[in-house]
Amino acid sequence: MDVKYTYTTSIDYSRQLEFDYIETYSFRRGEEYEDKITAWKPEYDKFKRRDEKGKLIDAEERNRLQELNGIFGYTQYLLDADGNFHFSSIKTNTFKKDDVQTVALLQILKTPITEVPRFMCAPEYRDAIAFYNQAGQIVSSLNVCLSCLLMETKMFHHINADFETYDLLKRWFMSIGHEVESPDYFIMDEINRLKDKRKKS
Repeated sequence: MDVKYTYTTSIDYSRQLEFDYIETYSFRRGEEYEDKITAWKPEYDKFKRRDEKGKLIDAEERNRLQELNGIFGYTQYLLDADGNFHFSSIKTNTFKKDDVQTVALLQILKTPITEVPRFMCAPEYRDAIAFYNQAGQIVSSLNVCLSCLLMETKMFHHINADFETYDLLKRWFMSIGHEVESPDYFIMDEINRLKDKRKKS
């Protein structure tokens, strides 16, 4: 399969969005989610081993492996290829386009880009924003990893942003009552400390 990667700046992405309202989502977190993952992982490992040995015996087992592989074998997004929401997704807020929170979000996405983070970790998306048109159809979804500092609209479609953008997004999510990991850690604080250290040495 030929994979085509696309890279759009957060600035261009925000400018080309045409939408009527947004919804914010939290997914892949919480006790219920962790319980399901813990329960399903041994089943996935069993089916995967059997498949590698050519011992999956019927279509039901193959379908189940395919379902579990979508959870354990690939990066997880708010929406799957068919437009279905992740089973663990929870809507946290809804804001109209002219709401102060939406205006703030779009301003954050327009933050000037000085340096794009290039960490080697794989993204673990847990926060997302869905953009809807007036008919209630999703026109775009933005998956955000605040740990690895990555964003994608869907698989292989990357949104490049500045380090500061991710700190601002984290603060924005927190300001609307949205849970985030490491709420006291901000990458720009660390970057500024390192800059100060270099100046003094």
